[in-house]
Amino acid sequence: MKKSFRGLQKYRIRLKIFILFLIFVVIPYIVLIFATYKVFQDYAGDNFGSSMQETMISVSNQVSSSLKTYEDSTMSLYHNGSIDQLESGNADRDFIEHSLAACCYSYSGIKAAYLSSGDEIYFSGTKVYKNLTDIMKKYSRDISEGGGKYMWFTSNELYGKASTRQYILARSLNGKEEKNIGILYYIISDQMIRRAFDRLQMEDNTKYMLDADGTVLYSSDKSAVNQIMQTEILDSKNKNGYQITDDGSGKNVEAYSRMEKTGWVFMGSASMASMMRSMKPLKQVVVVISIVYCLFLILVFYTFQRYFLKPISELKYAMDQFAKGNREVQMGEISSGELKSLSGHFNSMTKRINELILNNEKEVNEKNNFKMQALVAQLQPHFLYNALNTIKWMAVINKQENIRNLTEALIYILMNAAKSDKENYTLKEEIELIKRYAVIQKARFMNFEMDFNIEEQALSCRIFRFLIQPVVENAIIHGFKRGMTRGGKISVCAWVEGEILKIRVSDNGCGFDMTEWKNRGAVRENHTNIGLTNIEQIISLEYGGEYGMEITSELERGTVVEYRLPAKGEESK
Repeated sequence: MKKSFRGLQKYRIRLKIFILFLIFVVIPYIVLIFATYKVFQDYAGDNFGSSMQETMISVSNQVSSSLKTYEDSTMSLYHNGSIDQLESGNADRDFIEHSLAACCYSYSGIKAAYLSSGDEIYFSGTKVYKNLTDIMKKYSRDISEGGGKYMWFTSNELYGKASTRQYILARSLNGKEEKNIGILYYIISDQMIRRAFDRLQMEDNTKYMLDADGTVLYSSDKSAVNQIMQTEILDSKNKNGYQITDDGSGKNVEAYSRMEKTGWVFMGSASMASMMRSMKPLKQVVVVISIVYCLFLILVFYTFQRYFLKPISELKYAMDQFAKGNREVQMGEISSGELKSLSGHFNSMTKRINELILNNEKEVNEKNNFKMQALVAQLQPHFLYNALNTIKWMAVINKQENIRNLTEALIYILMNAAKSDKENYTLKEEIELIKRYAVIQKARFMNFEMDFNIEEQALSCRIFRFLIQPVVENAIIHGFKRGMTRGGKISVCAWVEGEILKIRVSDNGCGFDMTEWKNRGAVRENHTNIGLTNIEQIISLEYGGEYGMEITSELERGTVVEYRLPAKGEESK
């Protein structure tokens, strides 16, 4: 059981590398292939849609041109005097019907021409469409009021071949007095539509012509004629365009062109599947490349694991054993590869580490002996404290209050400096230290006053020893020019904001040039940056880069030093 677990431990790193290999090499390749195929498919769909749109525009233009030809032919009735006869009331039926016949013979596609004027119906062509006027009766008022405007209608109700849709051109005929004297109808076959579509080579594409309601007027798929087609194209405000839709069975490309005059929509539709069949050779190439790529990756991984992963996994296992305290572990020799010398180096390293551990244990024992000697030597400063206490009580007996205060201040400062428990040093102790220090300096210079405004919560915050005292010393010695400046005032404020302890030390001394101060190492006549630089370094090392101090100073205006420290109270010990 232990041997099998040991073997599993050895193979763990290789298993992890294999998983990472799959995640960062194999899977990205597969995703890239699918993403590339998707992008190419979309690109091909856009190109195909754009091409189909141009085709539909061409069909629309051809049909529009045919419609214009038929519309222009109606002017022949004005040119040959037929309209004048109707307006005068002396119409010659044979002449007018002969004129209509001339229009039918001159323009292919016109199957019959009818002219309705009053109670008279003139016609040319086959009589099977004699129900035309009955069908068009409901539109006659709109046509008459159109003032000669061309109007196009479609109908499959005319007598004739079953299920055949006819196209009807209707136009109001006005006389010289601009009064309606009749309505001209052309019955036109759908050959103009078929001819426009048949001229275009569009494989795997279904062609449609729809009216504004979505009824299929013409389609290359005959089963779709007269069906209602539901498509978003009918709701589009654009004249031309294309879209890629998904009907549940697959994606389709639909392109369209709209004739504004008639409201007809010419549309082509092709499935993306049929379009992508042309990409079959490309798919085959991609599959072959993928197989070769996978075989290459397998070869690379086999080589990598044999010459790199196996030695590294054995090295990791040996290091884990050594870290667990097995100092006698030795790595097996690697027979080949760039890492052949790895086992020898590891075995030499463990041997050297064992020697260093023994030497270190010896040094630790020696250092402990030295610390004991240092503790004994530390007892000697108590003689100095006792001597100063004797002087203090002599000053009390002789009623020398100033000497007593100075001695007490000096005793406090010396005892504070000798303390070894820096972790429990608080702002309260630092403030007390500053007050005692100020007593000594006031006896010397007598030119300044101290003002303390410390929040109660801030007093219990722990800080580094002698962090504020050097700033106060700079203010007394340099800010007040060693007693030459009178009326000096030093203010010390401290408060807590959230988890931040803020301390401000300000004075009304001579100040200094900040640009010059930032020039580290330069000697100044009235100020030094040694103490302030040390404080900055202490804060950075002790608390980290997010904390620090900010100094602002102006010549003859004073100096302000602001600390930003962590608010760690005594309860955080």
